[in-house]
Amino acid sequence: MLQRSWKRETHISLDDEVTWAEKLLEIRQPYSRTDIEARQRVLIKTSHPDAGGSHSAFIDVTRAAEILLSKEQIHKPTPDVSYVGSTTDHPSFTIDVLPAEAYEYIFVAANVLGQVADEDPPYSLQVLLNEPQHCWCLISVVPEAGGSIVSITVHNADDSRNRTFNLEEIRDMWVSTINEVQLP
Repeated sequence: MLQRSWKRETHISLDDEVTWAEKLLEIRQPYSRTDIEARQRVLIKTSHPDAGGSHSAFIDVTRAAEILLSKEQIHKPTPDVSYVGSTTDHPSFTIDVLPAEAYEYIFVAANVLGQVADEDPPYSLQVLLNEPQHCWCLISVVPEAGGSIVSITVHNADDSRNRTFNLEEIRDMWVSTINEVQLP
């Protein structure tokens, strides 16, 4: 069980925050955004109050992931909107419902936009999109303050390394389709 070990009132350096976050998420460098999000999903499943965890443990896991994800952004240049190969938009958008319900909306939208290839309800879904651009989308859902944060990772769907895609266009298409979804 995770123990609350962070005092928000105390000002500490970014290095100390990173060390705390790495220890809490049980992750060591080198790690990627995908590694951080995977550890967060695993720990949220046990730290969430609905799964027998505590509210403070859940907040700590979320904060630790945010620290490491923001640290990762510090070392990256500001991206252009068109990419070649693979890229991630984190956070891409939010949905004002808990992950289980957000996942239902995303799943229905995924079946409208393409083919669902793999799923790990309610935290991730892999979809092969046909329109507006042929690509793989990994949709990750993370709980946040009564809602859900959705991140999108996009990969080429074919062997062409020169294919470019517009992440903002793909994100906007997801948001538009999710907003149109009617659940029974």
